[in-house]
Amino acid sequence: MKYSLLVCSFLISLVSMAQQRIVERAIVKAKTEITFPENFSFGGGPGGGGPGSGGGEGMGFSMPRDMENTMTMIYTPDFMKIENLSDFGNNVVITDRKNQKTTTLIEAMGRKTGFYTSTADAEVQRARQDSMRKARRDSLAELGITFRDNKPELVYTDETKKISGFTCKKVIVKTTAQNGQVTESIVWYTPEFKIAAGSMVPAASGGFPGGGGRGMSMMSSGVQGLELIDGFPVEYEVTRENGFKIHMMVLKVQLDPAIDEKTFEIPKGFDVKPMSSFESQGGMRMIFRNGGN
Repeated sequence: MKYSLLVCSFLISLVSMAQQRIVERAIVKAKTEITFPENFSFGGGPGGGGPGSGGGEGMGFSMPRDMENTMTMIYTPDFMKIENLSDFGNNVVITDRKNQKTTTLIEAMGRKTGFYTSTADAEVQRARQDSMRKARRDSLAELGITFRDNKPELVYTDETKKISGFTCKKVIVKTTAQNGQVTESIVWYTPEFKIAAGSMVPAASGGFPGGGGRGMSMMSSGVQGLELIDGFPVEYEVTRENGFKIHMMVLKVQLDPAIDEKTFEIPKGFDVKPMSSFESQGGMRMIFRNGGN
């Protein structure tokens, strides 16, 4: 009888160890290395544009061939903060779920500016974008051109490797373009934990591995389906035929740390306006045109 109880206790402990941990509070530090194609320029200038090209007239300037940026993401049930630092410029996104407000701060070329938007504003913007996409597809459908809504396919493997202290598993993310071309991206993830959906930003604002929201769009950089992975993405690399390459790796993760709400306060010195005012002045184009000398 005692032996049976010991066996049952051992089996229960194994099951509990295997259960995935859902985390509501976390601090994640990551590094992204970007290699641009030759003659790449920001804003569609003489060098040609490329991924992230704004296409803005008069904004074209050459980008460095290689660029590195670091990201710090802080999650709590009520707030999320994403700090993105690079030689090109710094930006911070602070989401206040209690007041349904997201503030984006941009520090570039000697200027500190920013804009804020509400969850309702984001929903309206998303509905407008969805309507525009539908109208475009309907007009192309009349010409006999059809689109397929392709959901990424995840192929899990038994291959593992150690990354930043985590034993990670390999998953292949397959995406199919409208022309039928299949692209594969290798993602390494830890199945040990996921960030709780309640600690994420609503999908209307953007995403992050493990829950959706703005953080995901900042980390995914062209890899679709990260939010579908059964765990937390720790490393991936994307390479395109034109030479554009992105390598992302999580450097450190703190689970359930003590986080003061002051961390999410808007720093002094930033000229923060409503999103509507920011857009009416030309948005990013205004920042680069009027930036410090």
